[in-house]
Amino acid sequence: MVRAVLSDVTGFRGEKIVELCLTDYTAFESPLFQPAFLGEKWPTTDFLVELAGVPRKKPFFFCQVKSTTSNALGAKGGVKIACSKRDVLQLLQLPGPTYVFGVHEPSRRVFVRSIHQGVVAGAITRIDSRNELTAANLRLLYNEVRDYWAAVAHKPVNSVFS
Repeated sequence: MVRAVLSDVTGFRGEKIVELCLTDYTAFESPLFQPAFLGEKWPTTDFLVELAGVPRKKPFFFCQVKSTTSNALGAKGGVKIACSKRDVLQLLQLPGPTYVFGVHEPSRRVFVRSIHQGVVAGAITRIDSRNELTAANLRLLYNEVRDYWAAVAHKPVNSVFS
């Protein structure tokens, strides 16, 4: 029972750490992202995240948060997480950019891995240290999502309900 309670607390804290990371403004004039927590009723994603400051559009991405209290950040660097094959398959079914955020809860470090077309639909057990959400990588994430939505149709061109 204690392990289950700690797991819940670790997950809760990890979600808050991701929210703080995405809304960090210390390296920018204002936060780059506006995360909306979707709650436990959404089995595939934890957050819908809109990009701030993009004129005439509201580009967004979905993310799932995986938290750990493991002391080791991994022999090769990065964070060890438990993201199942089922999680990856579900994220691959969502339209638009999707990511898994790995949180090393004791150090409050956040790492990101894209789940996109061409990604092997298998479990993810580690996110590389190069993908830590530093200010530079937050900017890269912002640009990646912005550029994705700039290249695709934003709205349908017609509807039977016109």
